[in-house]
Amino acid sequence: MTALDLLTLAIAALMLGTCWCVWRAATLFARWRPAVATVMRGGYSEAERLDDLLSMGASLGTRRGWDWRDGEGKRWIEDEVAFEAENGRSCRAIVGRQVTRAWKPSSVFRIWYDPADPGRVTAYGPWYWSLMAAMSLGFVAAIAVWGLDWARTGAPPPWLAALADTPSDPPRTLWERVDQAVSHK
Repeated sequence: MTALDLLTLAIAALMLGTCWCVWRAATLFARWRPAVATVMRGGYSEAERLDDLLSMGASLGTRRGWDWRDGEGKRWIEDEVAFEAENGRSCRAIVGRQVTRAWKPSSVFRIWYDPADPGRVTAYGPWYWSLMAAMSLGFVAAIAVWGLDWARTGAPPPWLAALADTPSDPPRTLWERVDQAVSHK
């Protein structure tokens, strides 16, 4: 499998991801409603937060361990929340979200719920999914504009080559490289 084939598969996967993000955002905009949720029972205890603080960002050996839903410097938690639905009815649900590792998560935050089934909630609203779709399209554009040509010719695009160190130059910081690439000296 060549690099061109891999990049073509990456574009196809990113486009499928973009379609999912657009569908999710459209569904949330069309049917779901926002509400302010109050945490009744938190999913990230004080002992777990202290453990994460002392482990300096490493998950190995902590009480919570590693979870595939954790991000860089983030923890996936599930809180039991209470909120008032559009019809005035008080509802409770379990909602998952990522919070900053070792920090006390907020006890009040915005959720989106399905009015047909108020037990279905998410902490990630339509703007989040719209942003994810835009980022996916940006990656598709970058691969299409520079990546495919790079794979075909074997040479990086000129703007990327200008950022790289040459053997005769000493290593430079990224800002010095960008300044040299865009300056008109």
